[in-house]
Amino acid sequence: MTQQESQAAGVAPECLVCPLCMGVAALRQARPEAMEHLLKAGAELLEAFRALMEAPAAGERARADSLQRIDVG
Repeated sequence: MTQQESQAAGVAPECLVCPLCMGVAALRQARPEAMEHLLKAGAELLEAFRALMEAPAAGERARADSLQRIDVG
């Protein structure tokens, strides 16, 4: 891709190799409603991950509270 082609496509010539810069350039060209959808989906994914990480700790506490000590002797 020549410099003129990259500038016409909206991509700076220094951003042809870096994946981060290529991602930012792709996001600049995306429609606003697509960006809003991606942000909402990312937030939901993070909430699901957080709930998944908190679930085992809550389950262990519930199990510990439900145990009953029985003296046998």
